[in-house]
Amino acid sequence: MNGKIVKYFSRRGFGFISPEGSQDEVFFHVSSYPEQVEPVIGNDVEFDLVEVPKGKEAKNIKVLADAAEEEVEAMEPKEEAVEAEEPEEESPEEEAPEAEVPEASGLGVGEIKGVGKATEEKLRGAGFETVESIAAVDADTLSEKAGISAKVAAKIVAAAKELLE
Repeated sequence: MNGKIVKYFSRRGFGFISPEGSQDEVFFHVSSYPEQVEPVIGNDVEFDLVEVPKGKEAKNIKVLADAAEEEVEAMEPKEEAVEAEEPEEESPEEEAPEAEVPEASGLGVGEIKGVGKATEEKLRGAGFETVESIAAVDADTLSEKAGISAKVAAKIVAAAKELLE
């Protein structure tokens, strides 16, 4: 059976999959997910539907190849963009007074108001290492890449931009 991950709670190690052609959500535990891959909201997956005492549960989950490739491709440009920003930051450092350097760079995602450890892990896992990298994207992109709600992503982007002002 195929479906899409619609919710994932990394701290608790479980989430829900919406089977194709259905509005229902099926529980899954991270132990049923491939070890080398972190569940990401929006990933297309294949799974076995198993009846358990509490209802139905997804087991033997496999990330579909297209979804895994798209995730890798989506991550690569982010890494390139971060690398491309670093040389640009080095040039202004030579010209700018030293007092401006800490404000413009060196701020990690953990310094953004409202970002807890779990969200910080999701942001870093999606390639967002600095405040600048978050301020450079819109909330929808951040939500999609990091697997966080659009509402939370909007608040994080706004807080990141405020830190850089």
